[in-house]
Amino acid sequence: MDLKPIKPKRIYKIIVDQIKDGIIAGKLHPGDKLLSERELAEQLNVSRASVREALCALDMAGLIEIKPGEGTFIRQFDVNSIIEPLSLMLLLERDKIKEILEVRKALEVESVGLACENATDKDLQKIKEALEDMKRDLVNGNSGEEADIKFHYAIAEASGNSLLMRLMNTITDTMNQTISTTRQLWLSYDKGSPKRLFEEHKSIYEAIHERDKEKARSWMDQHLWKVEQELLKWSEYSEQ
Repeated sequence: MDLKPIKPKRIYKIIVDQIKDGIIAGKLHPGDKLLSERELAEQLNVSRASVREALCALDMAGLIEIKPGEGTFIRQFDVNSIIEPLSLMLLLERDKIKEILEVRKALEVESVGLACENATDKDLQKIKEALEDMKRDLVNGNSGEEADIKFHYAIAEASGNSLLMRLMNTITDTMNQTISTTRQLWLSYDKGSPKRLFEEHKSIYEAIHERDKEKARSWMDQHLWKVEQELLKWSEYSEQ
């Protein structure tokens, strides 16, 4: 029997679990204010550092909103759509995240190749508009995640394959969380990341516009590989 070492669960993950379970069970509702960091630490008999780490993870997962000077509140959401948000899965189920990212890569690399073959002028305009939105966000100092999501879905539509588009829609929440979480992670330590992300998306668009299937697939594969590495790197850090 192949036994694996058992890793002790970090305290902040236990805190995350308790708050997440409270939300799902209906004990915590959108708009509810959580206890202060100090009060939570005292009630749970843990350090404030552990509470702070848990709140950071929950904020990144989109489950809470931290308002400076006011406190920490449960966000408005659909319970059925947050059973396992990407950021929490990063913390708790690394293997599943890797599988989801592999599925996303398979779908998107294929969709960009098909977009090179099937995109209409209207499709190309949609992709270009999303890219222009991303550029405006870059100039205005915004994260650009909404434009990023719009860009990837415009490519899926341009593939002309209705079944592929339906498959993409089944992982909508995961797709959106992947994009949002990755941008937050990059922005947290690399202020130049939005510009590089814009350039990557620009290269993908130009390859589609040129109908260069090989180049488009290569650019998309590289882009998603970087996303995967960033998320897995963060997941590894969270296990330390």
